[in-house]
Amino acid sequence: MFYYQSKVGLFTIQPFQDGFGLFIDDDLLGVYSSAVAAADDVYTHTTGCFEWDSLDGKVTPPTDVYEWQRS
Repeated sequence: MFYYQSKVGLFTIQPFQDGFGLFIDDDLLGVYSSAVAAADDVYTHTTGCFEWDSLDGKVTPPTDVYEWQRS
């Protein structure tokens, strides 16, 4: 599982069904074919979470999933 603590909540990427789920706190934002693809949506502020996506250009998240904390 991958973790990124943002200004609006805790993003996690974890195995989910046949791929990887992207969550903020307990809310599922989407299911992806890879953890890299999920982290890319966080980086590009295209998660579907308005609070996060509206911060585009105002915060700099990790550039890829390998910069996230991992457990």
